Amino acid sequence: MSSKRNYVNNKDLLVEIDTYKLSGKMSEELGGMILEIANNFSSRGSFAGYTWKDDLVADAVLTCVKYLKNFDPEKSSNPFSYITQVCYHAFLNYIKNQNKHGEIKSKLYDRLKEEGANYR
Repeated sequence: MSSKRNYVNNKDLLVEIDTYKLSGKMSEELGGMILEIANNFSSRGSFAGYTWKDDLVADAVLTCVKYLKNFDPEKSSNPFSYITQVCYHAFLNYIKNQNKHGEIKSKLYDRLKEEGANYR
């Protein structure tokens, strides 16, 4: 599956995806490849500083599994690129949702502080 230079071989990944599409079942090898791509991609500078990196990767893997059926080997022979793009968009979506939840929490804390100050 992996080597230091080319950690996920595109050719092997394509074979695993073809097998998955024929059988309807994802192999552990394919799952490991997706996980490895997501983990490695999460180490990029733009995503490396987040404290919830494991959740980011888990969400990306889940998204990849969900949308892998949409990969068409007749249109592209580069599943590595497809999975990387799915991870990228899953990361952005997860970060956007986390920021939205953070803003909600912050507003609630501020509101509680204001209300607490009024009761004293």
